[in-house]
Amino acid sequence: MSAETAGTIPAPTDIGALANRINFHTRDAHNKINAYMSVRLAFALKHGFIYRQGILAYYHIFDAIEQEIDRLMMDPQGAKEVQVQGILRQFWLEEFRRSGQIFKDLEVLYSPEYRSKDAIRDFVSTNRLPPVLQDFVDYIHTTIQDEPCNVLAYCHVMYLALFAGGRVMRSNLYRHTGLFPKFEFLSPKELVHRGTNFFTFSDEGTDAENRLRWKYKQNFELATRNELSEEQKHKIIQVSSEIFLRNMAITGEIGELNKQELMSKFSFKLLTYFVEEWKYSALISKKSKDLIIFTLVALQFLLGYYILRRFL
Repeated sequence: MSAETAGTIPAPTDIGALANRINFHTRDAHNKINAYMSVRLAFALKHGFIYRQGILAYYHIFDAIEQEIDRLMMDPQGAKEVQVQGILRQFWLEEFRRSGQIFKDLEVLYSPEYRSKDAIRDFVSTNRLPPVLQDFVDYIHTTIQDEPCNVLAYCHVMYLALFAGGRVMRSNLYRHTGLFPKFEFLSPKELVHRGTNFFTFSDEGTDAENRLRWKYKQNFELATRNELSEEQKHKIIQVSSEIFLRNMAITGEIGELNKQELMSKFSFKLLTYFVEEWKYSALISKKSKDLIIFTLVALQFLLGYYILRRFL
């Protein structure tokens, strides 16, 4: 353990920490969405037209969260919102804001259709959201406006996931396995350089991002430990669990919207067959299911590696 993380707050064994309680109570949902993302969705998202739909969806999600954060920070109404304003002021920094960063990615990913910033902004603002995504956006506003402390569930679940996930998205390993999104007008290198602002919290590198992450976690814990009642913490944990489920529903909706085009690709048909058989078969043990997941992902990695060595 490094000197920087030796005195980490909260400690992993601190069962009273809100973040640890959220992690404990959402573990099953977290594992479920990880398995989904690791197999079926990973194959779908390597297609650029689907990947950019996902980035667009998360623009709307983070924009909704940040609209509520800004409202609470600048114009709180009533004692509950004033309470949450005080908590947010203890840990929220502008470096965490994602909507502006995602918009930069949309400018790159949708550039063939929308050549100017005004054109892409008009597209984003008038884009009609599919029903599951619209329901999630509405849910964000409703849960926070009904119970302002629920904003802390989004601050924990949605932002901390990006610190880890972003590193994977930008890594050479991910770029070279064949699972990276394909764009005719962008090379993988260009995409990493210009189109992964969503996953980037600092231009100063991984060490700076790590420091920001630890600062976020520490200040979140110090701000929430004594400022919230047990009833409020329980509500935050409940909303956190729902956030995981709604994230999976969003990715599932994107897959369904593109199902016809995806199913024209043999590799996705084969993957879908294995995953559906695994999902519904009571005869397959957990160990065997884990082996199927590992085998499918390993095969895709090996195929990408072979193509890279054979043709580059």
